[in-house]
Parts: sequence; C-alpha cells; structure tokens
Amino acid sequence: MFTTLCAAIEVRLRTLLSPAVRDRGEGPVPHIVLVAIMALAAAAIAAAVWEIADGWMQQVPTDAPAGPGGDGGDGGD
Repeated sequence: MFTTLCAAIEVRLRTLLSPAVRDRGEGPVPHIVLVAIMALAAAAIAAAVWEIADGWMQQVPTDAPAGPGGDGGDGGD
C-alpha cells in the first residue's frame, strides 16, 4: 500500500513538474487583472480604516479640563 501511494505521488509530481504542463501561460483571468482587483480591495480597506480613524479622532476633546486650582492652569498665583 505504501509503495502504491509513493508511486501515485511520484506520477502526480512528474505530471505537475513537466515543462509541458508547467508552462501553460496565464489562466482564464490574467495576472494583471487579479493584481488590479487586489489593489482596489486594499484601497477600499485603507479608505474605510481612514474614515473610522477620522471619526474616532473627532471625538477626542480639544480643551483640557480645569486643573486642581480651577482656573485652567495658568500658574496658580
């Protein structure tokens, strides 16, 4: 059984690695189309992350609360 398995693997590897099978050119979808789709997906994800981060940053307060002296922390004379 082990010999049969090894023989089947060897035949499959020889088929996959033969130059006639290996060099068949591009598949049904050209490589550049796949790269373009991945680039568009990456840009869409980046835009979504940018919008989420921008919305989060809009919630950050811009004024500091008053300090322990209650006058805004100008030195406390």
